[in-house]
Amino acid sequence: MKKIKGTLPTEEAPQRVKIDTTFRQNKLTYSNYWFLIHLAIIVAVAIISILNYDALPNVIPMKYDLQGNVTSSVPKTYLSVLAINLVQLGVIALLMLVNWSIKTSKQQLTMTNPAQFAAKNIQFRRKWSLFTIITGLLLTILFAFIQMNMFVPNLVLLTAISFIVPVVIVLGALLLSLTGRQGGGKIRNHQEDSERSKEQPVNDDEYWKLGFIYYNANDPSFTVEKRYGIGWTINFARPLSWVLLLLIIAIVVISRVLSQ
Repeated sequence: MKKIKGTLPTEEAPQRVKIDTTFRQNKLTYSNYWFLIHLAIIVAVAIISILNYDALPNVIPMKYDLQGNVTSSVPKTYLSVLAINLVQLGVIALLMLVNWSIKTSKQQLTMTNPAQFAAKNIQFRRKWSLFTIITGLLLTILFAFIQMNMFVPNLVLLTAISFIVPVVIVLGALLLSLTGRQGGGKIRNHQEDSERSKEQPVNDDEYWKLGFIYYNANDPSFTVEKRYGIGWTINFARPLSWVLLLLIIAIVVISRVLSQ
């Protein structure tokens, strides 16, 4: 792509960027307080697990094959019983971070009809914010069933839920991705494409390393929309981004260790 762009004629013209000073006054996402429902479920299941700790066998099955045979087990300890709750807390923390990133992400408007584009962008953010919260709730319910299966084994129900939840999440993500473009707007909207094609886009190639890593020390934004695809990415020029990236990796690693 860089080679192709190098062959295109260049036009020396000042770059214009349009912003909406009232953009942040709108309700861009759903509140992270909705995750209190998820936390309440986690705490309730943890309390039930502690109260019924003595009823568990000394060896706890952790994984099953498709035939229902135990393939992995661990000795009974409070840590092994509550490990799923710690994994849940890590997942919820990540999703809350995602929801916060959607809210604080840099606003991007078009030169033509910026008010309409801003409205679509707000709708786009709210849809993905709602999806993030629902995804967290579904995963919380899934983990709760896995934990309760230690006390009341029901492999058929557990297998069904373990299949349904990921399918629903994937289908939801596909639906949102296939029905709307990045930042809002409809896919294959020829009128909108015609209007946007008349604009001279801001040339920020120098800030996209390898085409997908955003690094701009002059940009105070912590998160920006991905250059292609659907979603958001971080500004790697901000020191906080590296701290959060290492935190995310740590949460994933710890969750992986605790799930063994």
